[in-house]
Amino acid sequence: MEQGKLKVFKSKKGKLIVKVILDNAKEMPAPTGFIVSDESINGKQVELERVEGQIVQIACEGEVLYFSHQQKSFQTTTIITSNHDSSEMITEQLEQVNYPAKAPYNFIPLNEKVVEAEEIPALNTYHADRLTGWIELDIETITPVYIRDNLTTEQMKQQREAEKKKERYINSDFYSPCGQIRIPGSSLRGMIRNLVEIVTFGKFGFFDDKGLYFRGLADRSNLRKEYQDRMSSYDKRQRKAQYKMSAGFIRRKGFDYYIKPAASYKQILKSEARRKVQYAGKVYEQFNYYKLPNECIVVSGDMPNKKRDWVIYSSSSNEEIKIPDIDIYNYKNDTNRSELVSDLLKLAEGDEVPCFYVIWHDESGRVRISFGHTGMFRLAYEKSISQHIPENLKDENKIDLAEAIFGNEKTFAGRVFFEDVVLKDGQDDVLMPENYPKILSSPKPTTFQHYLVQNSNDLKHRMHYNSNSSIRGYKLYWHKSGDNWEETNENNIREHASQYTKIKPVKSNVHFFGKIRFENLSKVELGALLFALELPPGYYHKIGMGKPLGLGTIKIIPKLYLSDRITRYENLFSEWESNKNMENALTEFKRAFEQFVLPKINEKSVERLWETKKLQELKTILNYDKGLELELENKTRYMQITPDNEFKHRSILPKPLEI
Repeated sequence: MEQGKLKVFKSKKGKLIVKVILDNAKEMPAPTGFIVSDESINGKQVELERVEGQIVQIACEGEVLYFSHQQKSFQTTTIITSNHDSSEMITEQLEQVNYPAKAPYNFIPLNEKVVEAEEIPALNTYHADRLTGWIELDIETITPVYIRDNLTTEQMKQQREAEKKKERYINSDFYSPCGQIRIPGSSLRGMIRNLVEIVTFGKFGFFDDKGLYFRGLADRSNLRKEYQDRMSSYDKRQRKAQYKMSAGFIRRKGFDYYIKPAASYKQILKSEARRKVQYAGKVYEQFNYYKLPNECIVVSGDMPNKKRDWVIYSSSSNEEIKIPDIDIYNYKNDTNRSELVSDLLKLAEGDEVPCFYVIWHDESGRVRISFGHTGMFRLAYEKSISQHIPENLKDENKIDLAEAIFGNEKTFAGRVFFEDVVLKDGQDDVLMPENYPKILSSPKPTTFQHYLVQNSNDLKHRMHYNSNSSIRGYKLYWHKSGDNWEETNENNIREHASQYTKIKPVKSNVHFFGKIRFENLSKVELGALLFALELPPGYYHKIGMGKPLGLGTIKIIPKLYLSDRITRYENLFSEWESNKNMENALTEFKRAFEQFVLPKINEKSVERLWETKKLQELKTILNYDKGLELELENKTRYMQITPDNEFKHRSILPKPLEI
């Protein structure tokens, strides 16, 4: 790009005149359509792009002030620089929410600081000052529970055959290896580990650090401006849009993907695009592209009042732009992209595929590329999930209690071992008949008004993934009765068969039995584990599939047994079953855990951990009776699209206690 300076002054009649002074001191008028409202940009340094002597782009301090979509060359591509402030992250959720959102889930807030663990003992010996033993679990299903079974060899074969026919194969059986109904230890481990992390005020341990996408053309919140600032603006004088994205052709070479910039692009009437496609002997379809002599017609999805399609013109230049690996990764992991939209990366494995793209810089200064199949494609947010988590809650140099107990992948193993939980004897007919659950259509993390901390009721000030706001915290589901999970509308099942599955849940009031074994835990660590297992009366855990519909509520009663290692190895006949039931010690160990944590979390006004603000929120969402009450009040359902689209208002999800 060329360098220059803007000159803004008023004519005798008071009209603002804009001229561009090039570095060679040559002065030229600003292009038609470049309009300013005052003289504040007078003297500003700018970058210019010219095609055949005419200015087609003006950028100042990373912001594109003028862009002509009629330009004939894309050899220099628009680069958008992040302009979001790096001030302190907003972590405190709004207390009073106007027009609150509804959802079957809510969030336990993040803690302000991490409570670090005690020293990790050597794992190659049993320590006299540490505790080893097991915890017996008596688990009762309060509502129906469902965990899908693994496929047998024969079922895997049937699944492959169904996929060849583009059909679905569904195994509705409950988890039952070797024909024995069980709750897998891995499911219990994940549930308890998550709860231990919450109650121990630990790091935010597990999250999928991926980039999310947005498209805000008609959004009612400030996301609309966020999108338009990067993709288009409206020229009131010329009465048409001025587009800021670029066009080109994407192709895979080896393991990498490259974009070859196009010569130019424009929009044409749908009728003209259809005529050209049909004249070439092809069928005009949505979400498709058509390579014709010297041009490529790109057809996006059909929309009300849509009048135009895109045309991209090839360039004779050999210039190519490599797409960064992180943007390839994010595109492949974009689960919110419509199934109707073609996967550009798959198409690009054997052909040059037309695309639109924007080049930008992230906060680290790295060049990034967002790309899509049509002109107004879904843009990548500048920040990934991890950038919305406070730094102290993901510090790898700190070890919290959950990590100390359960281990990590890099430095040390865990000291707790979860067995599968099996049916207690004497129980028959424990499975419900096979049926279709209602479609699970939970809002994804892109629903930022739920998943990010919001500090204003003003729709124009919503915190989104380009904002400096933290995530809300740990996502948990409200308890429900479990009576309304089945789909009763047979027409829905027929019309949307591909979206439905089949399940055979375990009934309510079914009892399971199992064990958690542990080695070398301190009193504090064992107390933390027991604190997460033994909830106050009337507070239950949730596990398995269908939690938003009310499935998965279970009651856990733990019994503690400790092993006396010295006696065990000194006495040939002293084995596990001879060890004393330590039921009375549960309170002692849990209290030791509380006394370890409370002084470290700056809540001096409380004496018990359940009285802290964070765990008050947790108690609310674990409270079974409270969940049933909210279900009856219709406050924990999914928001609806019909008859009125409740999502368009971007309603904020209040804290659990506020609901």
